[in-house]
This record gives sequence, structure tokens and C-alpha cells, in this order.
Amino acid sequence: MRTDRRFNRSRHSTRAALVVALCAAVAPPALAHDVIPDHEVAAAQRLQADGPTETVGVEATTPLGSVSLAGELPGAEGKVLRAREFVLAPGATIAVHEHQQRPGLAYILEGELVEHRSDQQGPIVRGVGAVAFERSGLVHYWKNESGKPVRALVVDIVDEGS
Repeated sequence: MRTDRRFNRSRHSTRAALVVALCAAVAPPALAHDVIPDHEVAAAQRLQADGPTETVGVEATTPLGSVSLAGELPGAEGKVLRAREFVLAPGATIAVHEHQQRPGLAYILEGELVEHRSDQQGPIVRGVGAVAFERSGLVHYWKNESGKPVRALVVDIVDEGS
């Protein structure tokens, strides 16, 4: 009796997909310091900035890559340009924090976030295709007030090894 190899491959592919899905379901949630540095949250608290003091509901922070800035820009030794993808569950918040020599941007890939920032009056709704630029001295926080997950591409300059 001959076994159909396509059936076996299909069954193995289904098992592999199930294993990946189960691993993702039991993966620990992203830690707050994976999203923003603890010292930036502490700085906002010292300033008594309004906003949530804890980061919650971040389902994933996925590193996409980085490039050393040594030799790229004068004085940039020890700095890297990094890219990450964030996934925020409905109701998620990214704690209020003050950017400190960590310029960056966030590009919304999917969903909608509400941003509160020190250089703007009132909240800003950021949907698909919107970009938020972040610079030193900016105090801000994010909330996912929608009923859907949000995916964002976050690019910033940080110390090597961060």
C-alpha cells in the first residue's frame, strides 16, 4: 500500500502551525521596559506628568533589526538605529514617559491609537499611515481605546546594547 506524501506533509504542516499558535498563546506578555526605558517613565513621574504610570496590554515587541551609527554620523559612536514592531491589545496603554536623547518615530500599521503629548493641546488620534515623531524633552503616552489590536512600527536611536 502506497502512502500519499502530500497528505503526510499537510498533516505535519498543520501540526507545526498548531505548535506555533500554542507557543504564541502561552508566550509571556511584553515587559514594560521592552517598550520604553524605566528611567524615562521615572522622569515623567518626577515632572508629575498626567497620564498612566504603567504600561499594560502590550502583546509583543518584535525586534526587526538595527544598524550601528558608528562611522555614519559624527559623535554617534555607541548608538544604533533600531526598528521594532509593537502589538497593543484593545485597552492597552504605554505609560507616560519623557524622551531623553532617544529620538524616534512611530508609524501606525494597523488599528488606531490615541496619543497625549506635551507639545500639543488635546489628544491626537493616530490611524493607519499616521506618523508620530518623538524627540528629547517630549512627554507623552499612548492608549488603544479601540476594540481592535494596534500594530506599530517604532524606529528610534538608542545606546548600543539597549
